[in-house]
Amino acid sequence: MIWIKTLGIVFIIAGFGSYGLMGARRIEKRVEQIKNIRMALGFLEKEITYLQTPLYLALKKTALLTAQPVKILFGESSRLLQDRQGITVGEAWEKALQKLKPACDLNQDDLEILKAVANQMGSSGIKEQIKLFQLIQEELQIQEENARDQMESGRKLWSYGGFILGTMVVLLLL
Repeated sequence: MIWIKTLGIVFIIAGFGSYGLMGARRIEKRVEQIKNIRMALGFLEKEITYLQTPLYLALKKTALLTAQPVKILFGESSRLLQDRQGITVGEAWEKALQKLKPACDLNQDDLEILKAVANQMGSSGIKEQIKLFQLIQEELQIQEENARDQMESGRKLWSYGGFILGTMVVLLLL
């Protein structure tokens, strides 16, 4: 009988602890994903402004060089533009963002920055495109720094908090 209680205690603490560790991992992944987006946008900028690659091809090349889940944003945008369904670049980008949203760990502020790119990408001259990409890069850099700061404190909070909460639940049940 006591071994069943002990096993239950272990499962409760392990369950809450693993939930806390998953939360800590989500915080770390956000930093990683913002960095991947920044790098991908840098590559996309070079493709559009210097090589003057058509936008759907530039997005496709960017998707090939980008890790999941960020790859979804560029790959889906490229696919939608390549299908020639009569949608604009902004609409394709926003649809791709909607597809990216459940697969990533980005917060609403990160997604809003990316959404701001939608209507301006590919619709102006090279100098304006360079300015747009520089502005987005700077904003994403700030978001990445904020995410790193949150990661330092949040990782410990989630990691320890999960195990502590599991222990408290066990104590309340005893």
